[in-house]
Order: sequence, then structure tokens, then C-alpha cells
Amino acid sequence: MNETILERHLSEVPSVIINATAPLGNRKAWAIFIALLERDEGLRFNQIRELFEAEPPEVSRALKVLTNAGLVARQARSLDDLGNAEASFYVPTTLGKALITALYRGLLPSREETGSAQTHCQESPFSTGRITASAPGEE
Repeated sequence: MNETILERHLSEVPSVIINATAPLGNRKAWAIFIALLERDEGLRFNQIRELFEAEPPEVSRALKVLTNAGLVARQARSLDDLGNAEASFYVPTTLGKALITALYRGLLPSREETGSAQTHCQESPFSTGRITASAPGEE
């Protein structure tokens, strides 16, 4: 593939979009991302490791990809915990939540497509419990 042509086309999309969607090709990163979306309080590294019965390097790589993409952030609960890797936890960012919402809305069928009188709903990984899919401009 011609790198110049490739870069010309990629430059048409803001880099934040390309970077944010890159981890979505990684099943491990996707699974961790969804687990974090399901928990408002976030998860510590060891909680993620235990949840997935995974080795630390696997979890570390997936979290690094998600963090670098801006979908997940590492936080501390108090000032005393700053810099303490064992006390920090991971949470989805505003960008991460917006991306999953956009994917649900953009990829699930709308009322017109399903012929249903009700809007199609899917269980959401968000604490609100549901994302309602609607056609663009229909809210």
C-alpha cells in the first residue's frame, strides 16, 4: 500500500477518532473496556486481573492501549493515593462513554428499520442500564 496515499486519506479524519477506535480491534481491550463501563466506581488493576483470570502483562497491555486511546483513565481516590499504583483504579473517560453511545446509536436498528412502534433498546454497560437507539436527529 502506498504510504503517501494512505496518510492522505487518514488525514481526513481527526486523529482523536483514529486513536480512540484503534483498541476496538483488540478483544482483550474491548472486554476490559466493557467491564469498566459496567462499574461506575472503576476497577483496580488486580480486580481486573482477577475478573479475567489474566496474567498481569496481558492486563497491563490492554489498559495501556485503552489509556493511550483516551477511552480509559487511571485515577486515585484521594490525594494520599496519588502515585500509588496499588491504590489507583481505572474508569472509562467521557470520550469512552461517548464512543460506546455513538456505536449503539449508529449500529442498532431504528424504529423505521424494524417496523416496530417502539424504539429498539439494548442493555447498556452504563449505570443507567439502557441505551435507546434512535435514528439520527430523532431524540
